Amino acid sequence: MTENSPSRLTRRDYALLAAFCFALFSFCALFAKTLTGHESVVAQNSREMLAGGDWIVPRVGGEPWLERPPASAWFICAVYAIAGTSTSDAVARLAAVLIAVPLVLLVARTGALFYGRNAGLAAGGIFATMHEFYGYASNPEADIFLCLIVTATVAVFAQLEFGPRASRVNESGSFFGSRPLLVLAFFALLGATNLAKGVIFGTVMAGLPIAGYLLWNHSWGQLKRYVWLWGGLAAAGVALAWPIAVISRHPEIIDLWRDHYLNRLNKGYLQEPWWYYAVNVPFVLLPWTLPALVGLWQTRRAAFAGPGPERFLWCWAILPPLVFSASDGKHHHYLLQCMAPWALLSVGGAVAMWSFARERMPAWVRNPWAWAGLVGCVAVWAAMKYRGAIGAPEWLLVSLAVSLPLLTFAFVRFANHPNQRAAIVGVLLVFAVAYSEWTYLRAATRDAYAPDNAMLHRTPEFVPSDAPIYVQYDWLRPLETFWVLYHTPQPGTLVRDPWDLKEKSGGRESAFILARRQDAEQFAVIGSVEPLLESEKTRLEPHAGYRRTLYRVKFHATAPPAPPEVLAESRRTLW
Repeated sequence: MTENSPSRLTRRDYALLAAFCFALFSFCALFAKTLTGHESVVAQNSREMLAGGDWIVPRVGGEPWLERPPASAWFICAVYAIAGTSTSDAVARLAAVLIAVPLVLLVARTGALFYGRNAGLAAGGIFATMHEFYGYASNPEADIFLCLIVTATVAVFAQLEFGPRASRVNESGSFFGSRPLLVLAFFALLGATNLAKGVIFGTVMAGLPIAGYLLWNHSWGQLKRYVWLWGGLAAAGVALAWPIAVISRHPEIIDLWRDHYLNRLNKGYLQEPWWYYAVNVPFVLLPWTLPALVGLWQTRRAAFAGPGPERFLWCWAILPPLVFSASDGKHHHYLLQCMAPWALLSVGGAVAMWSFARERMPAWVRNPWAWAGLVGCVAVWAAMKYRGAIGAPEWLLVSLAVSLPLLTFAFVRFANHPNQRAAIVGVLLVFAVAYSEWTYLRAATRDAYAPDNAMLHRTPEFVPSDAPIYVQYDWLRPLETFWVLYHTPQPGTLVRDPWDLKEKSGGRESAFILARRQDAEQFAVIGSVEPLLESEKTRLEPHAGYRRTLYRVKFHATAPPAPPEVLAESRRTLW
């Protein structure tokens, strides 16, 4: 795919690529906007796990939250412990960064295994600057942690099949025989895919390209390495350890697996069309979509000619989105697990596009001054025309009007550099600067959580330090519950309904609770409700009734019993 180069990355290569990625992702961790509700889920689970010491069952507001296995929370807890705080968005994001950097190195290593050192380095840089991966590289959701395990599983398989052990010399092929330790590591990692996001999902994501490649090759000699009793037992032991442990404590998790996972297949969850991934695969690969598709086209003959890296990359890139297209439950972040092969394919595509531009396109098309002038004129025109409509501050419009032509000039200049290495390094640096600027400007101007965050950080002014603070479960937007709990300075206790608040208050005459403005009416059933503090504006509010509000509820001496139908809904298992 590229000019000949050594097949292995050096320590210096790993160090330089890791430094580039750490700087790129850490900028986002430090300057990105506030974590969203979805992004706060594992961060809050980890905060409570570290405080409570229950390493098996993740919790939210003191109650079990069984939707996610705990592997990602374990790692975030370690980062919290080292940092000395579990209440910082930046620290939670740093945990994701520390996962994303080795992920990029794995992709680079696999690229070098297939096509040499230069291709490996380029693949790592391309993967780091694909916008979907960049977004999750500082996002402490379970997806980035699962991505590392899935990618490591596939990378170990690639090492087994395309590295020194591909010949299988002196290796037993029997069902009960011995195998190299790397085969055992492969099976252990395959089992670990069950521990980061949810049962089965990660295992299927890793297993599809591997099974597809082995079956496509029609080679029993190649397949029998993986038909191994001890490897199967190792995978099963790792995969089933947490499910068995949690079933013994919370047998209701079986209902979760049925309702929350299996029902995604054909019960209308999200209800995305069958062609959803055909549209979103090119989207998540931006800005490398065109090189990736060119690389896919370039490798078609090799993929169908016989076993080899190209066939494996086709299986890895195409089979997961193709198979998961049959499910009702589709989402673009599921594609994070199968973006790595597209980065490897992009290398060959980028080289082909670079050669085409230099050899066949006229000089005026490759003139960076022309492109910079055009983009600058468009930027100034758009800023003047739409500055009132978009409500952006003047400094933001000026910065964009200045930076966009400069970035365009640099991109065109580097993309047409006569040296391939200089071209790819320059383009990567341009993308890194563009991402960093976008991250900073977005956080400075588009943080919808800012008013709520300011309000929550004022709660200690109204709640005595020795008084507990309760958080009403957000039935309108359930994941926002995690956001409130994580961003409240004092650890909160979850309540489901007014009667739950009175029960958990432990006989106190009053209680402090964070809820929405429109929740005051339901709490009036059990006591007098006094609003103490309210957010100026709450994210996605359709009206003022959605605003976050801190209440003090003074309990009545007696309260009517809770209606059974209310308890049936509010006291159900949360997931």
